[in-house]
Amino acid sequence: MTATTPDLHTTESGDLDPESVFWEARPELAAVRQTARAAMASPWAVLGCVLARVSLSVPPSVVIPPLGNDRSAVASLNVFVGLVGPSGTGKGVATAAAEDFLATPPGGGRLIEKLPLGSGEGISHTLIDTDSEGDVTPSIRSVWFDVPEIDTLTALIGRQASTTSSELRKMFSGEGLGFQNSDAARRKIVPAHSYRAALVAGVQPLKAGPLLDDAAGGTPQRFLWLPATDPGAPDVTPPAPEPLSWSSPVLATEHRRTPLTVAASITAILRKERLDRLREVVTDGNGQQSLVRLKVASLLALLARRLDVTEGDWQLADYIMHISDRTRTRMRDALRIEAAQAARARAEARAAFDEHQDDAAVHRTADKILAKLTTDPTPASTVRAALGKNLREYIEAAVDSLIRRGLVERLDDEYQGRPRILLRLRA
Repeated sequence: MTATTPDLHTTESGDLDPESVFWEARPELAAVRQTARAAMASPWAVLGCVLARVSLSVPPSVVIPPLGNDRSAVASLNVFVGLVGPSGTGKGVATAAAEDFLATPPGGGRLIEKLPLGSGEGISHTLIDTDSEGDVTPSIRSVWFDVPEIDTLTALIGRQASTTSSELRKMFSGEGLGFQNSDAARRKIVPAHSYRAALVAGVQPLKAGPLLDDAAGGTPQRFLWLPATDPGAPDVTPPAPEPLSWSSPVLATEHRRTPLTVAASITAILRKERLDRLREVVTDGNGQQSLVRLKVASLLALLARRLDVTEGDWQLADYIMHISDRTRTRMRDALRIEAAQAARARAEARAAFDEHQDDAAVHRTADKILAKLTTDPTPASTVRAALGKNLREYIEAAVDSLIRRGLVERLDDEYQGRPRILLRLRA
């Protein structure tokens, strides 16, 4: 850890609060927090949106270098951010605060266009342009795919034969997008690493189930999950700081591939993890989490207008991933609690229904018993035999009810040396 990055793993019983240490680690982070609190928004949500805007402001030629020796195996800086909180926590406010925070001069970044998310086929149409002669050309824009409510995304993913989920996963990695189609107007093929895109979604925890359930496909592991709430919000709203004057360290129109420089210590960690997965030493489904962390570290470096990703960036990104993991865990816990409550409610409703059905059956059985009895004693076995099979299990409860109501009398008797029960109507 570099000297400029304080220890972010101090325990709660220590003298330092890790979250405060994080926000005070760099001037731009402190400014993000103050901007968020001036807007009465979550600092984490605003930071997630700021990092998304940084990603969209640098050209797609800026990439994360490969771990191996295949120079084409670069990684994109495209990011997915989930802003998690109940309705009314100001996810839209956080998005607007982030936009105001970065003061990018003309030519200092790419044109960012905010668009709703559509189908998988629609993604490629959005990320490519057509010139005056009708020829397809890579877009000079960056696209912020805005999903105010997670229901929209889960509905798109859940459609029959939907390609949205697979296209999003490719978009995260900067892979080629689009589908071969006989109709030239619908055939939009987007080359790999020719576009810049980010997905920012508002997530109500109890509606996130379908997305979190796509863990086998790897979609939720590609998200940076950040809380849209701020438990430490001050009573007195601070003044807004001056916007951060920022521009991309690489020209927005630069087409030559520009790999970031990643510290050797970080590369060593990632190479070991990759080898462990190749050798099946590690077999969990969190392979994308290290890439998300590296993207976050890279965006923190770019926010500081650097092209080198340092150990300090890596440690700060580690704390952000800690917040992301905690937020995703809380979502899963909320879903489990809701599922348990729903199961309990169903069980109680079923029990109440069964009890009602049993009460009705007891009443029907009692009516039939009364119809069979006279003031003369009748063997209980005879009464039982006269009942339908579906009512015989209720005879004891029905007789007890009739006795309590004073309508029937029970007599103990013997017949051929064996005890028997007789029933008769009370006179």
